[in-house]
Amino acid sequence: MMIRWSLGAAIVLIGLSTGGVSNAQEAGLSMTAPTSAAVAPPMEERASDGHATGLMVQARVQSQSGLLSLAGGGTGFLVGYQGPSFSLGLGLGLSRIGVNSAGESATLTMFQVAPTAIIDVWHSKDGRARANVVASAGIARAALDATVTSSDCAANANGGQNCMDSNRDASASATLIPVMLGFGGDYFLSRNFALGAEFGLQALFLASVNTSSGSNSASVDAGGNAQFAYGALRATFVVGD
Repeated sequence: MMIRWSLGAAIVLIGLSTGGVSNAQEAGLSMTAPTSAAVAPPMEERASDGHATGLMVQARVQSQSGLLSLAGGGTGFLVGYQGPSFSLGLGLGLSRIGVNSAGESATLTMFQVAPTAIIDVWHSKDGRARANVVASAGIARAALDATVTSSDCAANANGGQNCMDSNRDASASATLIPVMLGFGGDYFLSRNFALGAEFGLQALFLASVNTSSGSNSASVDAGGNAQFAYGALRATFVVGD
């Protein structure tokens, strides 16, 4: 009887010890589970975390020069919205050329408005470097105002001529349709400021022409177009988080 009782007591003690170890292991696991969750690595940053989203103001500088680029060299400013992977804005441009010589003058002014879309096609892992496609189509108004000096001469009795100079004002205006398609890229030096460049093709189509001289005005049936390659530098500032 004593042997059986001792054997039974030993089995009970072993069972209690095993249960205690199991409970301790379970308690240890339950205590360490939150710790492992707390030190879990953070989720990978989204692509849009590389820059802010919100109101966008972009300054654009044409990299080539010449009369053709001045007449249709694209917009100088772009104001709109910067999204996570796209930009939508309204391009504004103003060009003016003035010439004066010997009492004669001519001024050419061109104002341009062009809705523009910039769509990202690639971005770096941190979202700061981006490559994009640029497309725009708009309307432009060109006006030429000129003052021309003319001389009216008549023969006199001495065999010479008497001349009288007079100034005459003339003007012409044209409506044009500018179209642009390009490829570019930006690098955000901070969340709110980026520097970039682009290159592509621009086209300018003549829609209508009107002329006037003195009290006479007329509509000219004319058409024309121009195409050229361009390059531009751009700086973008984003107001947002």
